[in-house]
Amino acid sequence: MKKSTLLFVLIFLSGVISANVLGVVSGKELGAMNEYFINQYLYADISGQELFPFLFYERVPKFILLLFLSIGIYGTFIVNGYISYLSFSVGFLSVIAIMNYGMKGILLMLGFFFPQWLFYVPLLALWYYELRYYKGITKEAQYGEQKNKKHIKLAVSFILAGILLFLGVFLESYVNPFVLQKIIRILG
Repeated sequence: MKKSTLLFVLIFLSGVISANVLGVVSGKELGAMNEYFINQYLYADISGQELFPFLFYERVPKFILLLFLSIGIYGTFIVNGYISYLSFSVGFLSVIAIMNYGMKGILLMLGFFFPQWLFYVPLLALWYYELRYYKGITKEAQYGEQKNKKHIKLAVSFILAGILLFLGVFLESYVNPFVLQKIIRILG
C-alpha cells in the first residue's frame, strides 16, 4: 500500500510539474478551465434529466471495461495505471486552475469534483482493495465453504461498487452543475 501511495503522489506531482513546464499559454486554452467556458457555464441551463443518461453511458461502460480488464493477469497494472492517470490529471488541472484564477482556482477545482467524488473515491478504493482480495482468493485455491464465503463477499463488493457508481453519476448530473455555478459566481 505504501508503495502505491508514493507512486500516486509522485505522479500527481509530475502532473503539477508538467503543467508548470507547459506554462500559462497552454492552460488558457485548456477545455473546462477556459475563461469563455466558465462564463458560458455560469448562464447555462443544465438539465439533470438530460445530463444523467449522458454521464451514465459515459461512466458505466468505462467502469465495466476497467473492471473486466483488472481481473486478468495485468489487473494490478490496469488499476494502478488508471489511478495514476487520475492523479496526473488532477495535478495538471489544479495547476492550470491556479494559473488562470489564482487561489480561487482551488475552489474551482473543488467545484468540478464535488459532490460526486464523495462516491467515486470510495469506489476506486473498493476496486483497488477488492482486486487484491480477489487475487488472494485465486492464489489460495481453497475449496468448500470458506471459498464460497469469499466469493459472496466479492459479489457484495461489486453490488456496493455499482451503488457507489450510480450515486456518483446521479450527484454529478443533478447536484454538481448547481454547485459549480455557485462557485463560479463566487469567483466572478
